[in-house]
Order: sequence, then C-alpha cells, then structure tokens
Amino acid sequence: MQSKWSTPDQKLSHEDKSITMHVNEIKSLLKGYLEFYEFEKKYFDVGEFLAEYHDAGKLHTNWNFGSGEGHAHHSLEYLIEKKISFPEGTVDPIVKFLILKHHSTLSEIIKDRMVELNGKEWSIKTVFNVMIGRRLENILDSTPIEEKVNLIDVFGLFKVADACSAANKDVKFKKPQVSEEIVRKIIGKEVEKERWNEQTKLISLPDVSMLRAYTGWGKTDVSLLFFKNKKVSKVFYLFPTTTAINKFFEKLSNAVGNEVAKYFYFLDTEIQEEQEKLSNLFFIENFTAPFNLTTIDQFLLSFLQVGKYYTKRTMFRNSGLIVDEVHLLNPLMLDLLSYFIRKYAKIYRIKVLFMSATLPESLARYLQDNFEIKTFLDCSEGYQNRKRIMWSYEDGDIKNNIEKVVDRKKDDENVLIIVNTVEKAIEIGRKLENEFKLKYGEDFIVFHARFMYKHRKEKENWLAKAKRPHIIIATQVCEVSLDISYDTLFTELASIPSLIQRFGRVNRYGKETKRVNVYIFRPWIRDPEKYPYSEDELKTAEELIRKFEGEKLVNEKQLIDEMNSILSYEKLQKEIENVKREINIKYWESLMRFFYSFGIKDDKIARLLNYREGFTTLIIPNPNCIFDNTKKHVTELLSKSFFNLSFVERERLVAAIKEITVPIPVWWLKNADQEEGVFPLVDFREKIYDYKYGFHTREGE
Repeated sequence: MQSKWSTPDQKLSHEDKSITMHVNEIKSLLKGYLEFYEFEKKYFDVGEFLAEYHDAGKLHTNWNFGSGEGHAHHSLEYLIEKKISFPEGTVDPIVKFLILKHHSTLSEIIKDRMVELNGKEWSIKTVFNVMIGRRLENILDSTPIEEKVNLIDVFGLFKVADACSAANKDVKFKKPQVSEEIVRKIIGKEVEKERWNEQTKLISLPDVSMLRAYTGWGKTDVSLLFFKNKKVSKVFYLFPTTTAINKFFEKLSNAVGNEVAKYFYFLDTEIQEEQEKLSNLFFIENFTAPFNLTTIDQFLLSFLQVGKYYTKRTMFRNSGLIVDEVHLLNPLMLDLLSYFIRKYAKIYRIKVLFMSATLPESLARYLQDNFEIKTFLDCSEGYQNRKRIMWSYEDGDIKNNIEKVVDRKKDDENVLIIVNTVEKAIEIGRKLENEFKLKYGEDFIVFHARFMYKHRKEKENWLAKAKRPHIIIATQVCEVSLDISYDTLFTELASIPSLIQRFGRVNRYGKETKRVNVYIFRPWIRDPEKYPYSEDELKTAEELIRKFEGEKLVNEKQLIDEMNSILSYEKLQKEIENVKREINIKYWESLMRFFYSFGIKDDKIARLLNYREGFTTLIIPNPNCIFDNTKKHVTELLSKSFFNLSFVERERLVAAIKEITVPIPVWWLKNADQEEGVFPLVDFREKIYDYKYGFHTREGE
C-alpha cells in the first residue's frame, strides 16, 4: 500500500526550497536566537522539535506548494500516526498544540478540517480534544508561569526564524551599543558642561529608576545613558504618541545608523500561509533591531496576549525600557504596566527608566512603592528660574473664540490651538476655512493622531518649515517630544500635567513673559466615557488655573508645587482602585493562563481595550471611505500583487503600504467592515478619511 507521506527532500516547503532545507535553516537561526536570549538547554530541544515537525503536514500527498491549502492539521495527524512525542511528557501536549496553531492565534480550534487515522476520517477538533486537549488544560493549570512564558517565547522565536527562512532573510539579533559619544550625536549640538554633568548621573541609577527634568532639559535625548553599564538585549523607547516616535527616530538614526526601527501594532487576522509570510516581513523589519521605538500600548498589548503576541512579547526579554512622559498614562495603563513589569521581573530581567517633565509626587511615590525605588534623578529645579507663560481663563467654548486666534495671526504671531478631542480640532479647522476663509496648508493645518503615516509625516515637515504667521490646531499629540515654540497658545482645560506640557510649547526658549500668552477655555464634553480626562481631573485643574491667573504666577515651580499638593497619593490610589474594580485582571489570568491569545472582539474582556481610547491599532482605510486624491493612490497600491515579486520588491511594497496606515482606537472596529489579507483593510460606515482632517464624521451629519 502506497504511503500517504512523502519524504522531506521530495516536497517543496517554499519557493525553490525543500522542507528539509527550510527545517535546517530554522534550526540554525533559532539556535542563535535562543543563545542570544540565554535560554536553558531544555528549551533548545523544544525549539528543535517545533522546527522539525511544524511542516510535517506538507509531506501529505494531498498537499502541494502553491495550493493555498492549510497543512498544520496534517502535521498533527503525522505526529499521531507516527507515534512521535516530545520526550518530556508534560510538554508534549503543549508543543503539539503549538504545531497545530503555528499559523494562527493561540485560541480554540475553530476550523474543522478532516484527517485520516486508522483508516477512518475524523475531524481534527475531535482528534485534538480526545487525544490532547484535556491533558493540555490540566498541564497548563499545574505548570508554573515561568515555564509557560518560556515555552511561548521559544515558540515566538521559532516563528521569527520560520518567517525569516520563508522570506530568505537572514536576521541576526544584535545587542545595542551605548556610549556617551552616541548620546552626544543624538543631542547634535554642544552641551553645557553643568547640564552634561547632571545628565551623566543617569549612568549610575539602579535597574529600575525615575527621571524628572524640566521641559527643555533634554531627557529624551540623553535617556540612553541610563543603559551604559547595564546588560540589555534591546532598548525600547515607549512613547505616548507616534508623532513623538517619528521625531526621535531621525535623531537616533543619525547617531546609530540602521540599528533603529519603529513598530506599530497591526490588527492580527487569520490569513493564509502565503499572506502571513508577507505580513511577517513587516514585523521582522520593524521589531528586531537593537533600538526600537514604539508606544506604551504596543508593550501592553503584547503582554495582554492580544493576537499573535508571541513574536512580539519575547523581544522584551532582558530588554531596557524608557517610558517617556509616564504622567500621561491613564490609570488603567499605569496599573497594567506596573503589573506586567512586576509579574515578569524575574523571567525577563527588564531594566526601566520612567521619565517625565511633570512627574507629580503622587506618581513618583506610586512608582517607588511598586518598584522599590530608593532614589531617583530629579532635575526639575530649573522651573524656579522660569516664568515663560501668563494665562487668562475664559469660561466660553474655544470654538466660539476663534476671532481672537485670527487677530493674533494678523499681528504676525504663530498661534497654537490645543483641544482635547479630534472632533473639536476638525470643527475649528472647518470654521477657519468656511467662516474666516483661511487656506489650509498655507495659513493653518490640523494635526492629530488619526492620519495616514505619510500624511502625518508631511504635516510634521510642514511644522518644521512653516513660514510665520500661521496657526496649528492640534490634540494631545503636540504635548510631547515636539520641539516647537509658539507665540500664543489657545487651549482647552485638561489635566494639570497635560496643561504644564502644553505650556511648554509656548515661549519655550525664553525665561519670562510680561504679557498674557495663554488662553484657557472650559471644554464641552459630548461623551464622558470616551473623554481623555475625568470630571475630577478637570475640576482640579480649574482650581489651579484660577489660583494663578494673570500676574499671580511668580515662577513655574509654583505650578509644580501646587500640582503636588492637589494630586495626592490617596487620590491616585483611589483612581487605580476604581479601575481595578472595573477591569478584573484576575479574570484575565484565569482565562488566558499566561498562554492563550486574547481576541479583541471577546466581549468578556474587550473593555480592557476600550478604556478612554487608550489602546490603538493600525489599519488601512478601504478606498470606499477615502474622499480625496489619496483614494486613487491607495486603490493602486492595494491592487498590486505580492506574489511573483522578488524579496526586495516585496520589501518596497510593504514599506509603501505602511505609509497609508492609520492608527485608530480599538473600539472603532466594533462597527467596521473588515477584509482579511496581508494587512487589515477596514471600511467605516459613519466615518470618512481625507488629507486635511484625517478620519472624521462626514460634514453635516
């Protein structure tokens, strides 16, 4: 009787590559990755087993390269029929589950494919449940967290090696080089000796520490010094916004060359193997460099085990984290960040520097208590010698006071408007166009987070080169890491730390002002649940603003001191406890078991991702919802096929597609139409996209 299994040398795994060649390439790459992260010997054996048998299903006579058919179910069929098991019995069900799911998320087995065992046809779901599933659940419940995390991380590294082999890309991991010379290159100009002496104190801080420094001190530029004498596998800068990432990316690249990358989270979808191979190119290019710039929510999504988290989370092993502007974290993100760093401290040996220009004493104490930080670097005394702003508090809505903005522009001033929501920014932009007849792109622009990557870059370039006088209408994206200085600021009331950050964008390089250069307006809140600030935060901020209005502010240190007296530790604890009651992390633990993947549409736990729009994901707008010339460009780009392209051509196409991606709040996906593919293509019924205003509701609706 003819066997239904071919030999590994007879079958192609990928283009011009036999299964044997593919397996050997994975083993070689994976060995290097496991050595890089210093795994114990037993995990090398797990990696070898995954590499050896993950594509065994391709040996089935019914499977052929290029057919588009799945093979993972046949891989499990092969192991069962050949009676092949991993030597360590408790690990065997785990590795078999990983092989079965190696092209999808680690969730339940949904696709009911058929396999043949003992001459009979069985559904793979039935076979798995009877022979493996029950043992797997019992083993996961009794296996220590550290063991489960290590096994999943080996699987993640295996997936990286698998993707590299499939794409004929030989990626070697490399540790970051950190020196004072590199930091001086990042700064890009001569440093005052006194300030440099302050900045180099970062080198001697403990593995988990904090930095507080006044705006303009240069904390982001010099933060790398923190890792000079610390052993780390990679350095991750966790920024609050993608705009901050883009700005710093150029500086860091000039100092370290091509050893820096950016990574933003793409929604994971269940796609065919050939498409997955191409989407993995994006990950390989953008998450494996020695220096990586990403956002705090990307770190949290990896540890919350969203989608195909295993390739991302493992990159944080033995890494160094720079958490920039930590005061901007909402209570949920702050609690989750603390929880995961503490939970993984022993396994991952993470080094962390928390930074802020406005680090309230309450937040400093919270971090000190959670991470046993004894001392930290405080360079905030510079606020005492500065009074760069003077404000007037206005009770009206900012959009009803636009005439004042236009008058300031007529006086040859550069004017910055900061509002709390994208919707309000767009309302004001339309008003400037329609009522005041100002020209978009000449007199003003709108700047927020929901633009395509290419459009956001163009707007950042406009900011750098804009002629005076002009107006920028922005959201919180301009609060951090943008080296801009404006003559006058019109802003909505926000939390105290956010207001202080906004003040830092006015008269940034001066030391004193004799006139009112900041106007603060009471916001009108449409949806309190989605609003970025709580009612209590706004009430507290209003009290401070009224207290120091006009000439009452002597220096900026008064603001910091007042903030510390108002934002008490007890108040912060209460906020975090309220979030904990709302979001049950223990339920997450029992559901995920530090093993399974979390789907963003799971109603039981999806509210984690909906809190104050904190979590975002990248999507590509369907051309149907694009209403300008961009539509043609996107349509043409998406019509191009990845197949039959050389590797270099595919890389170029991936890079071009990245340019049209847009970050959106995860909760938006609930009412969106999604098409699965190499990258997620999303159509919104009630929203449209254009270059001027990004994603917004159609005018008149």
